[in-house]
Amino acid sequence: MMKIAVNACRLLLAVVFIISGFVKADDPTGTVYKLQDYLAALGITSIPELALLVASIGLSFLEFTMGISLLFGISRRPTARLSAAFMTVMTIVTAYIFIFNPIEDCGCFGDAIVLTNGQTFAKNIILLAAAIVVMKWHYLLVEFIRDNTKWLVSSISMIYLPAFAIYCIINLPVFDFRPYKIGTDMRTVLEGKEQGMEVKVIYEKDGKRIEISPDDDDPDETWKYVETRRTVINENLIKAADFAVLDNDGNDVTEDIIYNDGYTFLLVIPNLRKADEGCIDLVNEIYEYSKDNGYEFYCLTGSDDEKSQRYWTDHTGSEYPYYTADERLLKTIVRAAPGLVLMKDGKIIRKWSNHNLPDEYVLTDRLEKLPIGKITEDSTNAKIGNILLMFIVPLLILTVIDRTFAGWHFYKEMKKKSKELSLGEIDKRLKLEEIEKKLSSETPTQRSKEE
Repeated sequence: MMKIAVNACRLLLAVVFIISGFVKADDPTGTVYKLQDYLAALGITSIPELALLVASIGLSFLEFTMGISLLFGISRRPTARLSAAFMTVMTIVTAYIFIFNPIEDCGCFGDAIVLTNGQTFAKNIILLAAAIVVMKWHYLLVEFIRDNTKWLVSSISMIYLPAFAIYCIINLPVFDFRPYKIGTDMRTVLEGKEQGMEVKVIYEKDGKRIEISPDDDDPDETWKYVETRRTVINENLIKAADFAVLDNDGNDVTEDIIYNDGYTFLLVIPNLRKADEGCIDLVNEIYEYSKDNGYEFYCLTGSDDEKSQRYWTDHTGSEYPYYTADERLLKTIVRAAPGLVLMKDGKIIRKWSNHNLPDEYVLTDRLEKLPIGKITEDSTNAKIGNILLMFIVPLLILTVIDRTFAGWHFYKEMKKKSKELSLGEIDKRLKLEEIEKKLSSETPTQRSKEE
């Protein structure tokens, strides 16, 4: 029973660490923003974003490799100790967040699973208890692979996760859990903000309460109104509906952007002074392409001061006008600075980071005739399938091969022992026969003397 309990704790930790590390690697830039929130709460704002990006990848790497090591039983004692130390630190951090509430959520699972600070603290207490159990009885952990194969599994994990994180930096997150993912129809979002809320009107009579929809007829006068209750049923829908853009004169141009028929390019630059200027030639080419083909082009920035806009214009030679939006909103729309979004009839159909913007070899014709003018977003099942092919399937194959070789090695050892036993038995019989022959050929007097 103790062995089952210890291994159950081990599997719980492994699953949580693997998921947490993976979603951080899927959106390393989002983890950077969360780290900036932590540091800002402590009054620290001077750490370079590149250093935070390295820390983001390092944190995801640590969690993911710990999870894999726990799952397969690699380096049981060191891994168990590291897990307990890690959970001790994280529990202290989340206790501070729960008590003082400096940020809304810890970002443990990125935007995939959003927990309140109280839920996060409770989760970490459970995981810390599991980590202590695993550390104390680490020798009861079942090893799923042999010692001579452990280094292969560890190597695949160590190579895979940083490579995946870098891929997501260059090509944007593979799994987009934010409100403005590809396929989002912004017109439907703006028109249906109320769909993200469930509204119930509550009446009471003789100690009995009823809940009705605002569209239903009110009960008779004998019922007393109590309250109107609003419950969030689709938080992403509500967040997406917060999309708002102003021109430099303070006029709201949100509907001009969303209700434009045809294609619209949105160049997203949260902070003009911190944006990558290395891709600006491509940006300017895309702007010229949009003008030549009659497509709308908006540069959305969180820098609403004239100095920052003039700075960007002077350094890049840009000719497009600037429109302002909330910086946090822009960071949510696309994880790049600058990033490019393509919409058609108000629907988001493409996103690019500053590392993979379309060039003249891609923009060879009007968007109506090009593949990038259509949604080709892979389904979630297809993405999961690719992840399985890239990582989990090789690990499973290695495990099967390892178990096969272990079985073959066991068979050979047993066959060898069986052969040795058989040869020993034959040798013993031969010696007995030789003794019997010798005794039968001797005279009784000689046999008596030898005896």
